[in-house]
Amino acid sequence: MDGATRTAGRLGMILLLAFGCRSASEARYVADFETGAPGWSLPRDERLTARVADGRLVMDLKAPQTVGWALAPFAFQEGEVAVEATLLEGSRSTDYGLIVLAQGSAFYRFAVSADGFYAVFAHQGDRWRVLVDWTPHGAVRTGRTTNHLRVRCEGAQMQFWINGVLATAVPREAFEGGGRVGVSVGTMARGGARVGFTRFVAVRAR
Repeated sequence: MDGATRTAGRLGMILLLAFGCRSASEARYVADFETGAPGWSLPRDERLTARVADGRLVMDLKAPQTVGWALAPFAFQEGEVAVEATLLEGSRSTDYGLIVLAQGSAFYRFAVSADGFYAVFAHQGDRWRVLVDWTPHGAVRTGRTTNHLRVRCEGAQMQFWINGVLATAVPREAFEGGGRVGVSVGTMARGGARVGFTRFVAVRAR
């Protein structure tokens, strides 16, 4: 599926589920989810459920053409965040990834799909802007497997890694005051996606 088709399908319907969080004063935040998810609010909705199970933060997204996300109790203006994400159930068009610099409804989203694509978006108000359209990349592990994702925000640039490989870099266009970090799940024509997140680590430079 080409990038234009993926984007058109994804932006047709958006579910905004920004989870509650609290501030953290330390320069480093680690969530292994072995003993729960302190500071992460895990609501249950008919379209999205989130829970901690077997050392993972598991998100189930039932609705098609939808994006759901969760925010951690940690924020930075400059820094780095990484996570290991595994597709547990769902079609190969399911995508998942990281949220950075979230302030209310404004944030950036970096995601990879189970069929080997990645993309970068900016969200503000009720609108999405495509910064990097869905693009195939050989570093994405496809199918029901695990991908290690990392985002670095430094100065006027953001960099995005897939399994240790720098996939792309884009200018930091907005949200200069910094913001929270988190994870997300998205669906295309088919819903019923389940993704597990582990080893969530964020480091604040400032």
